[in-house]
Amino acid sequence: MTSGESVKQRKRQKRIWRGGELDADPFLLPQHVAVKATGPVARAFGFIRFATVYTDAVTAYDSSPLLGRFEWSEPISAYDGVALRILPCDRQVLNFVAVVELCHSGNAARNLVVYAGEDGVDASSRWRAWGRALKLPLLIEDREGMLHPAERRLGALQVADPQPHAGANPLSARRPLTFGQSGQPRLWARRLVVGGRPLAY
Repeated sequence: MTSGESVKQRKRQKRIWRGGELDADPFLLPQHVAVKATGPVARAFGFIRFATVYTDAVTAYDSSPLLGRFEWSEPISAYDGVALRILPCDRQVLNFVAVVELCHSGNAARNLVVYAGEDGVDASSRWRAWGRALKLPLLIEDREGMLHPAERRLGALQVADPQPHAGANPLSARRPLTFGQSGQPRLWARRLVVGGRPLAY
């Protein structure tokens, strides 16, 4: 099973975001972030994650005043992509926040939030900027909590729809400029110009 297929089949339960606003800058790496735990057990022990994001790795430690400090690190290649999620801020589901998160391929406990805010425009721009900075695919979460690739990719290449051929303009009935201004065959011997610019360019 490829990493893309595992991302599509991974289903996550909607969690409540209680970490406040957060905005790490992907254009000034390395970036340091401090994220409060959102799970009920981790919150009860007062865990805070202090992490540093580099272009090729994430180093962090989870600190609790009761249980101490737990250090860990992961290469960027261990992450499936950068996910954009919409999470509730309370149990009544009255307020929402946009979250940009680095999603680990095999351990959700190593996920790292790099942006959290109510502005959807900022979230979208940060989401794409983090994907470019770390060279990771963009992921998006649906209503069921499943992650899907936001773009079609073939390896490291982004796949787009085929573009129409640049044919002649039906309004002007002129040949496209790709044939050259002169409209003559591209015979290099006849187009050799000394001290000038060829007519076909």
